[in-house]
Amino acid sequence: MEQIQFLTGDADTLNELYRQKPYIPFAQQTIVFLDAFYQTLRKENQSLQAADIAALAFWCRRSHLYHLRDDYERKWQGMIRLGRGISFHIVPSNIPVLFAFSMATALLAGNTVILRLPEKSTVQEELILSALKQVMEQQPEWKKRIVIVRYGHRKDVTDTFSQMCQVRVIWGGDNSILEIQQSKLQPGTPELTFADRRSAAVFSAEYILTTENLTDILRGFYNDTYLNDQNACSSPSLIYWTGKKDEVYAARKKFWTAAFDYIQAHYKVDAHIAVQKWEQALYLAAINPTITMEKCENAVVLMQCPELTEELWEQTVPGGFFFESSGETLSGLYPVLTGKCQTLTCVGVNRNQIALELLEAGVSGVDRIVKNGHALDFSLIWDGKDLMEYLIKIISV
Repeated sequence: MEQIQFLTGDADTLNELYRQKPYIPFAQQTIVFLDAFYQTLRKENQSLQAADIAALAFWCRRSHLYHLRDDYERKWQGMIRLGRGISFHIVPSNIPVLFAFSMATALLAGNTVILRLPEKSTVQEELILSALKQVMEQQPEWKKRIVIVRYGHRKDVTDTFSQMCQVRVIWGGDNSILEIQQSKLQPGTPELTFADRRSAAVFSAEYILTTENLTDILRGFYNDTYLNDQNACSSPSLIYWTGKKDEVYAARKKFWTAAFDYIQAHYKVDAHIAVQKWEQALYLAAINPTITMEKCENAVVLMQCPELTEELWEQTVPGGFFFESSGETLSGLYPVLTGKCQTLTCVGVNRNQIALELLEAGVSGVDRIVKNGHALDFSLIWDGKDLMEYLIKIISV
């Protein structure tokens, strides 16, 4: 274990983790702990003012956790439930706060936690760990239940943790997941995997044209895309406009004129990402005559795609790279609504109506349909899976 950096706990904590009894889901002591975490996070974030940390803190507040508890109590009425035991989590580096959401979910389910952080730390990670350690000092029983570590590509260490756990949770790219799954679990141990996904936004041209002030729309769009450099699976990389051609043309011009100014005022362009976007834009324009490069700036790249195909999802890059297409109906969007598509963000269109239309069309993808500005909102239903159903066990009587 000398290859492991312990960020919370130590080797003794790890070795004794199996002695910690699982809690019932949404146990009061867990809610008290996470609410204290929320309060400490808010204080720690006052100087940084990071939107993703603010969202994490808000999710962990007591009133929200009670709301989740009540929803599940109605769903589980009459069932005896218990955490599974040790949960082992592996998270990627592209979403700095994701590890805390994964940890909080496992704790709510009643489990103890082993969590492997990426090798490269972030400002958000350091702030979250600082808040977590402060709360663990105030409530020392939690020091025995949470072990957060950092280690390199050591399959032997992942092997050990995989054999120890009663449930494994992997967030990451397809290849990373396949590599981690070479570390075998005990027979019957459940596993949650969250692989590469892509997402789209549906914009109503009429809505943009009839909205006088676009500030709220721009803020929501920016938070959904640029806040995490478009790295989140739920961040739109395709914008599909609904309306007649002349309406779409006018709406696009109005939206992007305002959006470009907003992005320039709020987004710091990374030179490496800018070069990556330029290279991809030129490459796609060269190999596919149907794709045209309409705008190519350091902060925003727009690629027009008259016809959408599933291959589009393999051609995205982060940091403000958008494909665009349009149609009078949603049918032109169907070819990309495969299992690779996770989230549809809606601007000026009815989400329930879209859901019904997609059901009737029998599309195989889309697990979430959300309002503009809410693409990154974390939920216990993710990628079409109820996380709690994997993280708890049900005792039938």
